[in-house]
Amino acid sequence: QIVLTCDRPASEIQNLEHRLVSRFEWGLVTDLQPPDVETRMAILRKKEKMMGVELPDEIIHFLAQRIRTNIRRLEGALIRVASYASLTGRKLTLELVEELLHEVLHEEGRLTISIDTIQKKVAEHFDIRLADMTSRRRPENIAFPRQIAMFLAREMTESSLSAIGEAFGGRDHGTVLHACRLVKDRMEVDANVRHVVTHLEKQLAR
Repeated sequence: QIVLTCDRPASEIQNLEHRLVSRFEWGLVTDLQPPDVETRMAILRKKEKMMGVELPDEIIHFLAQRIRTNIRRLEGALIRVASYASLTGRKLTLELVEELLHEVLHEEGRLTISIDTIQKKVAEHFDIRLADMTSRRRPENIAFPRQIAMFLAREMTESSLSAIGEAFGGRDHGTVLHACRLVKDRMEVDANVRHVVTHLEKQLAR
């Protein structure tokens, strides 16, 4: 048996031979969605029971709400929090849990940011049209915000250079790389650019 996974139906995969599309569609095709918050809470409760611990409802809800992309990471966070409480005897609060899981929550935030979200935020900040993110227009007041958005997409998502280029109107990876270098160079010599990029990063990470 062969199990294949993809982020779209076989019929929507570009450059896939028709005979392969037909072959893949012969089997069982099902749409798998990430577990919702209630399911994640149920997973945490089951893991909690297996560990022989019991955490406050607000902590379980916090973990399920904030860690959405990876069940192993979710279970790992539960283990870390429960172990800390057991070893130190301290009462768990939301502030303490957030401090304990700072790196995990930061990474989770980074993984859940989409290129589309970045484009919208940057367009809004610079008061340009969202369509300008994918257009071929090159005036400075449009081109530089677009380059900043490419830079943020590379820094804050797991997307490849090619995927980022595709999201910005079908540009190639070399164009994205050039944009990222340009923004980085400008940040090193221009405090205003550095402030704008840092501000946008903070806004997106919320």
